[in-house]
Amino acid sequence: MKEKASPADIILWIVLAALWSSSYTAIKVGVQSFDPVILVAGRLSIGAFVLYAILKMNRMPLSRQPEDWKHYAVSGLMGSAIPFLLISYGEQTVDSALASILMGIAPVTTVFMASIVFADEHLTRRIVLGLVCGVAGIILLVGPGALTDLGGDLPAQLSILAAALCYGVTTIYVRRFVKRPPLEMATGSTIVAAGAMIGMMVLSGANPTDIELTATAVGAVIYLGLFSTALATLIYFQLVPRLGATRMSQVNFAVPVGGALIGATVLSETIMTHQLAALGAILIAIFLVTRKPRRGG
Repeated sequence: MKEKASPADIILWIVLAALWSSSYTAIKVGVQSFDPVILVAGRLSIGAFVLYAILKMNRMPLSRQPEDWKHYAVSGLMGSAIPFLLISYGEQTVDSALASILMGIAPVTTVFMASIVFADEHLTRRIVLGLVCGVAGIILLVGPGALTDLGGDLPAQLSILAAALCYGVTTIYVRRFVKRPPLEMATGSTIVAAGAMIGMMVLSGANPTDIELTATAVGAVIYLGLFSTALATLIYFQLVPRLGATRMSQVNFAVPVGGALIGATVLSETIMTHQLAALGAILIAIFLVTRKPRRGG
């Protein structure tokens, strides 16, 4: 059963949106130097090390039950390893604006799946209107011209769409089956994901020693490991049981907004009028989907 969102939950939700917003820029920087497999293996290894250290400092063990390791594996592979790799591959050729549109499918698919799986997450007219506003806001944010690029690199675009679907399925799975403490789940899932990607790196023949390292690229991997992986995964497992799949999925509408704000503050990019309109539409969408419904609503 979902709990009512507390002020702390809302703050964590905003922090998670910011972490995921900034990750796309870091990935774009990282894939300029690193093969996607090496990039993902690196960020997950850093994340797993940090989370395991925190787990040990809190004197918490990983479960020894096969059922719990199955949950670690499903959430780690479907929620981290596979989508991280797909997004990193896609961002080699797809720009961040188009990626934002493609990732916008995640809240839509999650909400529809949640309405089927969970009795307390009905697909109401209010939620449908919120989804429409969210998708419209994303298109406004990046500009309708970005839609003309949909005929471009189809495999890369499909990889980002597949990543969005992975996130939706994972959120449903975590809410439906996972009952372990957030720190344990974050640690276990990230360890499994890191192990899988290290294995894939070895099997693929990707050689980290062949890379011409730059401080910027290394910094991007470290940032992704510490913040977009370790901290974001911990927050994610904290929030899903409390907010439910529908409200959690709206983070993916907030991500492109965060990206635009990060660009304006860090890169001194100008926020245009259509971007302000997009911000308004997306905020309306998040309000419609996340607010507590009235009786009969």
